[in-house]
Amino acid sequence: MSHSYNAPHIFGIRHHGPGSSRSLLDALTALQPDALLVEGPPDAAEVLPLIAQAEMQPPVALLIYAPEMPHKAVYYPFTAFSPEWNAIRYGLSHNIPVRFIDLAQTHQLAFEKLETSEILEAVLPIATPDPIRSDPLGALAQAAGYADGERWWEHLVEQRRASHAPNDAFDIFAAILEAMSALRETLAQPLEAHEALREATMRQAIRAAQKEGFTRIAVVCGAWHAPVLATMPTATDDQALLKGLPKIKVAATWIPWTHGRLTLWSGYGAGIRSPGWYQHLWEHPDRVAISWLAKTAQLLREQDFDASPAQIIDAVRLADTLAIMRERAIPGLDELLEVTRTVFCFGSDKPMALIDQKLIIGEVLGSVPDDAPMIPLQQDLRREQRRLLMRPTAEASVLNLDLRTPMHLERSHLLHRLRLLEVGWGKKESVASKGGTFHEVWQLHWLPELTIALIEKSAWGNTLLDAAAAYACHAAEQAADLPAL
Repeated sequence: MSHSYNAPHIFGIRHHGPGSSRSLLDALTALQPDALLVEGPPDAAEVLPLIAQAEMQPPVALLIYAPEMPHKAVYYPFTAFSPEWNAIRYGLSHNIPVRFIDLAQTHQLAFEKLETSEILEAVLPIATPDPIRSDPLGALAQAAGYADGERWWEHLVEQRRASHAPNDAFDIFAAILEAMSALRETLAQPLEAHEALREATMRQAIRAAQKEGFTRIAVVCGAWHAPVLATMPTATDDQALLKGLPKIKVAATWIPWTHGRLTLWSGYGAGIRSPGWYQHLWEHPDRVAISWLAKTAQLLREQDFDASPAQIIDAVRLADTLAIMRERAIPGLDELLEVTRTVFCFGSDKPMALIDQKLIIGEVLGSVPDDAPMIPLQQDLRREQRRLLMRPTAEASVLNLDLRTPMHLERSHLLHRLRLLEVGWGKKESVASKGGTFHEVWQLHWLPELTIALIEKSAWGNTLLDAAAAYACHAAEQAADLPAL
């Protein structure tokens, strides 16, 4: 790609794509940028360096929230195969300035608090819904003869074989830029106000880096935004657009995340069908079919299903044949699932449901360093979890307690206090006991949003004991009837 003296190099990616990550790292290695600008919240600048710590194990999420209204919060999830995650780690490991350049949440949450949709409408025209804007990958996929954008992008980018050609990594991003430029030219309606503000902010960040004298600026952004960052309007227009935006105080931290919260059906806007599959593509770029089917067979054997080496060989051959018939470079997830159902499961749904949960989603809970910002109530919960050996996990588990044992009694106290605070880590099950009331059974399942629930209760105390007691008294005073009391 040809560039003027300090024109930015635009890398349009798909959030959470292993192929995008691999191509991006190749391009950054070839470019050796002196500044790295990443689509993300500038409010998180202080906690950005924590990504370099060994204790930071994805999946994790940036949490931006307004302390005065914690329920107004925004999550930015990252996985080991997220392009932004790998770009930031590359920049930090090479001592390159790394900056987030999206519209700050100090403004975005302020709009939500003030309900200032009228202000936005006064600044910019209202855009009517547009199928291309809402699903640009779907529009390209349809033109290419694919059923949906997920499969098209997977075959075009995520399953690309590694190439040692110097310009190959740049070529894929040039193709993405060209495709998105063509899509955006077809839009008849003006930009939606929020999107226009975001893109104006990104352009201003690029101009600021240029003024500072950086000459090899790498910009990592969602593919949809790439065209308007590669060819920018005058700075005056963007300055006028961003003038006088409302602000609100916000705080930023990192929290553990799960693969389940990255899926399309979780409601996440940039969700993907199969985080576990993408994790596999990231960890096993070569011999994908063999390694995936071997992992499938191991899982099935652990659950007492038949899965022999001969079946693995047959499944690999069938997957390769299907890929050739469908003109795919290598078997994709669809082909591998079809041969798994045929060769291993004999059409049965039960083992396929197991594969979906354990491999396709691949549920796992990340971890963050101890020095990540936490309110005192969060710190107290973490201390208690460690002291009582109650590590939170992404998968549901059962905890049996014998209250005659001091450790078990303290675990019960912890779970009851969280329940009083309406932080639903544990759900107490009814137990039929003939020997007394010393037996408790809890269903434990940690969800990322429980962090927000804990933050919301932080006003009631700095420890679980104090907060639970104070909030219980408050709830009792507010109780409308005897059963609630």
